[in-house]
Amino acid sequence: MFKLKFALSHFLHQRKAINRHRLHSPFVYRLVDEVIYDFSNKKVYAEIEKESQGSKKLDATDKLLYRLINDAKPATLWIAGRHQRTDSSIIQRAAQTVLIKKIDNAADWRDTIAPDVIFLDTQLNPQSTMDYFNKLLPRIHADTLLIVKNINENMLTKTSWNIMQSHAKVTVSVNLFWLGLFYFRPGKVKEDFLIKF
Repeated sequence: MFKLKFALSHFLHQRKAINRHRLHSPFVYRLVDEVIYDFSNKKVYAEIEKESQGSKKLDATDKLLYRLINDAKPATLWIAGRHQRTDSSIIQRAAQTVLIKKIDNAADWRDTIAPDVIFLDTQLNPQSTMDYFNKLLPRIHADTLLIVKNINENMLTKTSWNIMQSHAKVTVSVNLFWLGLFYFRPGKVKEDFLIKF
C-alpha cells in the first residue's frame, strides 16, 4: 500500500512540476540548467562507487547531491544528524578542501562559523528534523543552501518539508521530489518551485 502511495505521489509531482523552459527566475534557471539537468557522466561518480567497494551504485539523486555541493563551493558544510555512508562519501568528494562538521549533539552547536551548505536527511531523522531546522535558522547567512533529502518519503517527512518551506526566512524553495533545496536571501520575493527531476 505504501509503495502505491509513494508512486502516486511521484506521479502527481511530475504532472505539476515544471522544467527549465517555464522558469522566470534567472537564479533558479541557472541552477536547473547547469546543475540539476547536468546528466553527463563524470569520472568522480565511478571513483565514489569504487571507494564504497561496490556496495552501492550511485543513482540520479546521489549524483545530483554531488553536483549541488560542488556547485555551491562551500567553505563550511554541516551534516545534521544521522546520514547514510554513501552520502558522507559523496559530500567529502564534492567538498574535498572544506571544513565538514557533523552536528549530532549539543556540543556540536558551539561552532560560530556559519555553514555555507547544510545536509539533512528527513528519513533518518524523522522526529528531529524540525528541531534541527529551528536550531539551524540562527546560523544561516544570505548564501546558505540547505539540502533536505527524502522529503516525500512519508507523511511525516512531507509535513516537515511543508512547515520548513512556509518559514519566513526561506525565500526560495526547490522541490525535486527526492531532494529539496532551501535558500535564505533577505529582501527577495518568496518563490517556491516544483521541478521535474
